[in-house]
Amino acid sequence: MLRERILKGVYRPGERIREIQLRSEFGFSNGPIREALQAVVADGLAERVHWAGIRVKTLDEKQLVELFQVRLALLECASDLAARNITADSRARASVLKKELNTGFEEIEKDGGHISFNGALSTWLLTAAGNDTLKELWNKTMLQTLIYVNASLVRSHGRKGRLLINHLVDAICAGNASEARGAARALTKQTLLDLGVSAEL
Repeated sequence: MLRERILKGVYRPGERIREIQLRSEFGFSNGPIREALQAVVADGLAERVHWAGIRVKTLDEKQLVELFQVRLALLECASDLAARNITADSRARASVLKKELNTGFEEIEKDGGHISFNGALSTWLLTAAGNDTLKELWNKTMLQTLIYVNASLVRSHGRKGRLLINHLVDAICAGNASEARGAARALTKQTLLDLGVSAEL
């Protein structure tokens, strides 16, 4: 639940997560609360600050750009592989994925509240790519980017992101590796722009 709250933006970068509030809310003792907090620290979503407890990790613009440069490299590679290795199952799942994402975008447009796609696009993409090593690398290093991807979609109401995601999925399903790589790059650039970051990727 803590992980989901961070990814959805309920707890924002830099915000302190207070043990006492969690104990009160959930009725758990210190042990399980501290284990949960340590888990989000291990995920790279939060950090332990001396004398201040646990805070949601904050990235400055340089760190954010560097993180998204790595995300882009992995995303382009996964998109290329997915377009070349797409299976009938992945194609069938693409239409379900697009419906799920569209429902999420409609919720953003309706009330602008917290929304998380919980990595649904990357999960589909990495499955379609069929490279277990790439999937493991993504899962170990890219969770933190979801905080910012979700924040960008909420901030922009997903107006351009929605079109770019659909374009990426369609390019992969069509087996067009070059188009898929370009769509991955355009989506990553738009995510940063929606966060107010203009950078050369």
